[in-house]
Amino acid sequence: MNEKKKHILETAMQLFARKGFHSTSIQEIANESGISKGAVYLHFQSKDDVLYSIFSYYYDVLKKKLSDAKLDSFTPEERLEKLLYVQAREIVQHKEFIIMQFREQAISMNKEIDELILKIRMESLQTLASSIQDLYGERITPILPDCVLLLDGMFSSYIKLIVLQNADIDLEELPRFILKRLNDMVNGMIERNAEPFLTMKQASVIFEKSSQTEACQKQSPSSILTNMLSTIKTMRLEENKRKELLETVHFLMKEVNEPNPRRFIFKGMLHQFEGFTELNSYKTALVNSLNLDQ
Repeated sequence: MNEKKKHILETAMQLFARKGFHSTSIQEIANESGISKGAVYLHFQSKDDVLYSIFSYYYDVLKKKLSDAKLDSFTPEERLEKLLYVQAREIVQHKEFIIMQFREQAISMNKEIDELILKIRMESLQTLASSIQDLYGERITPILPDCVLLLDGMFSSYIKLIVLQNADIDLEELPRFILKRLNDMVNGMIERNAEPFLTMKQASVIFEKSSQTEACQKQSPSSILTNMLSTIKTMRLEENKRKELLETVHFLMKEVNEPNPRRFIFKGMLHQFEGFTELNSYKTALVNSLNLDQ
């Protein structure tokens, strides 16, 4: 992204955070940016396009920060702690973006923006689910949806204190404290053999995006397979079957990264996922992405 376009986005985000999306005009964005209205339209088709680009840009920034953190090199506990820390640090550095979300969160924008926000939300929860599952293993599977929402709720509450009330909170200590509380909850629920409040079926809105097939079709085969891994980890399965499905996905991930992926490999191995409704949308997305039906 060139510097002028980035400057327009940052200016627009500050205005949206201060005045609200609907109360801000393209002319105001141009004036505040120090450029002409026509120059704004050279980069963006509309005000909706500006807002969509803000969400897309800052989500890409966060994903890059997480990628740069090389989380795979840490233990599961360190990885989850680092994940929360990087998110908290980025939020503090881009307060206006979060304030803008709080201001506009109850307002439906348009279909494309609503779907992007939903996609970001679902991917965030799926990342938490995968990290929690890696940390506690199969024993947490029945209560995983509750743990995801409890962790997300704790983290979001402290973030609101930081962003909206300028609370002076140690960003390095916060993830450690939250993970200790998560551990208390997990161990307590497991020791008491607590019944999950949110069943896997009820939690399908978390692990099976409502527009999952449509969203997946816009992704690369590698991204689809990555999301597939996260979903398999949340499914109620016998350990041997889960291991078999995960090994199949890992094999396909290696194949898709080859210079010339062999389509017959995918056609053959996708049969491994038959009978699992949670994976149907991923299968469809892979078939379309790789043109396997031709």
